[in-house]
Amino acid sequence: MQQPPQDPARPQWFLKPSRYGLTLANGVTAVRLVLVPFIVIALSKGEYSDAFWMTLIAGATDAVDGYIARAFGHKSLVGAYLDPVADKVLILSLLGMLTYSGHLPLWFVILALGRDVAIVVTVAVFTRMKKADLRMQPLLVSKMTTVAQIALVLATLADLAFSLEWTALRMGLLWGAAAMTIASWGAYFVEGLRAVRTTDASSGA
Repeated sequence: MQQPPQDPARPQWFLKPSRYGLTLANGVTAVRLVLVPFIVIALSKGEYSDAFWMTLIAGATDAVDGYIARAFGHKSLVGAYLDPVADKVLILSLLGMLTYSGHLPLWFVILALGRDVAIVVTVAVFTRMKKADLRMQPLLVSKMTTVAQIALVLATLADLAFSLEWTALRMGLLWGAAAMTIASWGAYFVEGLRAVRTTDASSGA
């Protein structure tokens, strides 16, 4: 008896690394995390030139991984968590080291850290109030805040590494990043209120 035609061969599940988040986009994101300890070591030794170039590369990966994820369909649950974690680890490590060495004011790193804590608390409170899982999408203002903070860090490192005398520029970037940091928390608060109203409407409350 003639055998039925076979289906085209499909890769076995264990041959699909994307199932585990092992995509090119996530690999680029991981580079950002790997660079963090080397940047911290360079800053602790006062090697600002090395720290600048490594931070520049790390910042570039933030744009590259997003492009790859969109262009090649590499979006994944792992990447959705890994990307913001890599951003926070990089930025807070840099801000902490530059503040510790006296090159950035203490109030700014407190503001940056406080903003992240406030966003988490805001989501947790709204979730508790409605007893629902409020999943708010990343906002554009949040990405802009990250860019503003990275720009401040890069300008500070470049000034320290190459003696550019960018005092006025750094001050402008500092206040700009502070404004964006406050605005991003406000935006998430408003988004939380919107999510609560949506939950009320869908439940008929």
